[in-house]
Amino acid sequence: MEQAWRKVDFGTGTVTFLDDTRKEDMLQVEYPNGFLLDMGWYQNRYIISIIQNFDWAHPVKQYETAEENQLPALLTKAVRFVEKESRTAGLEKS
Repeated sequence: MEQAWRKVDFGTGTVTFLDDTRKEDMLQVEYPNGFLLDMGWYQNRYIISIIQNFDWAHPVKQYETAEENQLPALLTKAVRFVEKESRTAGLEKS
């Protein structure tokens, strides 16, 4: 059975890793200007992290839930956030 969260529109992002298994590495999406959206299962909850310039120790933003049915909405919210941050970073470079 396909997971509902797999149907999320990741916008300008490129999905570089996708695994339906509930484990630390489930999803990674690359965005322009050094941004990543990363999702995994950690200690009984899903964590969606927005990472910039591979600074894993200091995520730009994080979303958490223990409920799989909340993932599509949280991923959509995370995509909107990372799209905005990526655009802003691109404007600052020019």
